[in-house]
Amino acid sequence: MTPLQTIWAIACACIIAIGQIAFKKAGMEVQSAGTWFSPRAVLTIFFALAIYAIATLLWINLLRFVNLNRAYSFMALCFIIVPIASHFIFKEHITPGYAVGTALVVIGLVVATRFG
Repeated sequence: MTPLQTIWAIACACIIAIGQIAFKKAGMEVQSAGTWFSPRAVLTIFFALAIYAIATLLWINLLRFVNLNRAYSFMALCFIIVPIASHFIFKEHITPGYAVGTALVVIGLVVATRFG
């Protein structure tokens, strides 16, 4: 993969992570309102789906130039970004076991992209 393609793959993972955070927020809005049809819940759901749509189009475009098996390993970044973001945004707890697992994911990503 070229450096630009690598950045592109990382961007796709980041956008997917933003979508996941938006889905969590949408769930909180639905829970708070007691209905799926509150204006805030609908707007948040629409935003999350739009983010996912953008990420999907960017991903499809990337796959025109990069093998799926090379690009897909970057989706592992979502396993790192989403829980860290949820810790700061939603005050969710990160355990020591999660930190170790995250380190292993990073090592696996490096091995897969460098030597795979």
